[in-house]
Amino acid sequence: MKENKLFFTDEQKKVLDLVQRRFPLEEKPYRKLGDLIGISEAEVIDHIRELKENRVIRQISAIFNTSALGYKTSLVAMKVPPEKLDEVADVINQYPGVSHNYLRPGSYNLWFTIAVPPDRSLEEVVEILRRESGSHPTIILPAVKKYKLAMVLDVMGEDNDFDDEEDEFPDISPKKHFEPTEENIRIVRCVQEDLPLDPRPFSVWANQLGVTEDFLLEWLISKDKGGVIRRFAAVLDHRRAGFTANGMIVWHCNDEELDSLGEYLARQPEVTHCYHRPAHPDWPYNLYAMVHGKTKEECLSIAAKLARLPSLKDYRVLFSTREFKKIRLKLFWDRS
Repeated sequence: MKENKLFFTDEQKKVLDLVQRRFPLEEKPYRKLGDLIGISEAEVIDHIRELKENRVIRQISAIFNTSALGYKTSLVAMKVPPEKLDEVADVINQYPGVSHNYLRPGSYNLWFTIAVPPDRSLEEVVEILRRESGSHPTIILPAVKKYKLAMVLDVMGEDNDFDDEEDEFPDISPKKHFEPTEENIRIVRCVQEDLPLDPRPFSVWANQLGVTEDFLLEWLISKDKGGVIRRFAAVLDHRRAGFTANGMIVWHCNDEELDSLGEYLARQPEVTHCYHRPAHPDWPYNLYAMVHGKTKEECLSIAAKLARLPSLKDYRVLFSTREFKKIRLKLFWDRS
């Protein structure tokens, strides 16, 4: 479905640019944003409210490093007969750890992301879903190495004065940084939801949790610095923000060149995600990158530009042509 084109004021663009990069973890964050932009706290709140009403900002919340909380995650591809797609997608979507599920035309045509809690086996859960949905050929494609994960869209359309932070991070041991205590789990379940549009939003959350505002802010800052939280920021609907096309580019690369090629792609501003994933006999691709553009043609042009490097000549661009499921992953959904 084609979205109606939205137009943003300069102030709204500045708000979008700031909140998707890193939201201030302090008592009056909206006032801080206003100071950075040169507008009032109330104007910032009004802009964010309107952007949410127009579904440009999906939510503002903590974005967790799932591996640090003990979760196992993966991209999964399934080869499904076209007439069975709806039936299979319905079965896959019933599992709460499936957050995204797309049709990408090709031999493997159903692509979904899955996360399983610390006490479950990723392979066993995927196998159960495979059998329950008709035993179609399935490949599990976990990220062997992450070169870039920085979903920040250039809503400004020009160079600007704000810091361009990249959210590259190592996988970290959950035992080192996160203890799954009852209190920690309660906080995670709260701060993964949308931040209130209140002048002191963290105070609202703290009251809900029965802790002090200072305690909650210190918890968020410590988990942010420790890598448990990748960043506290807004997640945008890229289509509503004007980026109506996205392509997953997959390359077949020599193993000995993977790291250098992954690092090269991570430096390219058009690339928002870049991973090394395992190759399979009937799916030889082992380097993956996501690019976003205003049109499909723009994404294809980006792919062609990236493929000028001789070692990146063997590639395909997979476009999502249908969305079966797209939600924010809710962590610790299995805890009451």
